[in-house]
Amino acid sequence: MAAGRVAFSPAELSQILADQERFVTGHGGARANFKGADLTGAILANRRLDEVDFSGAALRGANLHGSNLTRASLYCADLTGCNLRNTKLVSTDMRGASFKGADLSFAVLDYADLRKATMMIMGEDSVSLVDHNRYGMGAVDFSYCSLHNASFGKAKLDGVIFNGALLIGTSFRGAEITNASFVGAVLMDVVVSELNLPPETFADCVFDISAEAKAKAGVLKERVLLHQQWVLTGGQEGTAAVLDGEDLRPLESLVAGRNLVGLTARGITAIGLDFSRCQLQGAKFDGADLRGADFSGADLSGTSFTGARLVHARFDQARLGHLKLHSGEVLRPNFFGADASPGQFRLAVVEGSLGAIGVGAAEGGETVQI
Repeated sequence: MAAGRVAFSPAELSQILADQERFVTGHGGARANFKGADLTGAILANRRLDEVDFSGAALRGANLHGSNLTRASLYCADLTGCNLRNTKLVSTDMRGASFKGADLSFAVLDYADLRKATMMIMGEDSVSLVDHNRYGMGAVDFSYCSLHNASFGKAKLDGVIFNGALLIGTSFRGAEITNASFVGAVLMDVVVSELNLPPETFADCVFDISAEAKAKAGVLKERVLLHQQWVLTGGQEGTAAVLDGEDLRPLESLVAGRNLVGLTARGITAIGLDFSRCQLQGAKFDGADLRGADFSGADLSGTSFTGARLVHARFDQARLGHLKLHSGEVLRPNFFGADASPGQFRLAVVEGSLGAIGVGAAEGGETVQI
């Protein structure tokens, strides 16, 4: 445990949360205090955590889904990789906090304070500075977060980092934004004019589907259907599709459940696309932008994702096995250099090793074996 941090046993944590629940509902109890606590991986979902002090706390990988943190203090807290879906963070003090790789879809952060801040943690024999990010000392860090339909209404955002984040349907109405960074972020269904920031702020960003891409939707649909026909007839009918470099976002849910074995889709843009239950054995997604895509229940045996962007992509119950070709060659799923995290494959059916992945979302660019 890090110097200066307080840990709790499961029984102690359960009692503290029960007392907090009674306190906020007016039935006695006592307000919880988790200042500087070690709550790594804690289950805090669907809780009344109003006005609780989490200043400087370590909450990496914790589950706070659906919890109410109105007016709570997350000052300089580490919430890397947390599940914060559907949380209520209204008027919350989030200065200096890190949310790298966290899921804040449908979270409400209205009136939240997201300015820069730093904090010292006192140990028995040492003093350490809280520094959760490598981009800017004390900046609130939402890099690689999912902020689908989140709201920052009238929030104060100074120096906030949104690099690589999924900002889909995110609202910034009335927010005060200064010195923010959005490098490589996805800004779909976002009123960019509300941000009132210079164009250079949005380097390498992905925006709404272009008119040109929408105009190609019919052609792309036909190519997908012809590929499925080609697979189902053993090559007697239809045509194998090569979709390299295409923007497939206009297809929306058309792809889900289809037999697309051997599909070639290198470098495609398919952010948030539904590939669930697809047959994609031997497909090639090298260099593709698949952030937030859904591969749940898909067969991805022998599929290549080399260098793909997979932040917040889902692989629940996906099959990641070996594929033996007629020639005798065996293809293994290849995620070498893909931007993903090991936790994304926790519910997948994996045969053997998936090799090296780049975990930029959660660990700042390291490579790990899974």
